[in-house]
Amino acid sequence: MVRVGKRLKIIRKRLGLTQKEFASRVPGRIEQTYVGKLEQGRQYPSLQLLERIGRTFNVSLGYFFEDHSFLKLFDLLPEEVRGLLDDKRLQRLLVLAGGLNGKDLEKVCRIVEILTEKEKEAEA
Repeated sequence: MVRVGKRLKIIRKRLGLTQKEFASRVPGRIEQTYVGKLEQGRQYPSLQLLERIGRTFNVSLGYFFEDHSFLKLFDLLPEEVRGLLDDKRLQRLLVLAGGLNGKDLEKVCRIVEILTEKEKEAEA
């Protein structure tokens, strides 16, 4: 069951969450200290809790028990984002935008917002 705790920690770290933030996102009431105990293998979660965590963070229940060494970040993305990543043009845009500094990236975001607004106006 230590594996389960390690997998919880991987999910939390990949999402950049503290134990407190992780606990607050899981439906139902769990405490930060409990998350720490789970990660350390000092306590073991119920299947119901693992199901809630899985639904919250888009992780299959099997992930906690399967023997693979890493979790694809892709699996943590919301389904709507995963669908967008199938589009080669959006992949290209992400690669290009990844090389920009913060200021230029904000400009690109604003341009996309303006284009989206114009598209909505044209449809109306």
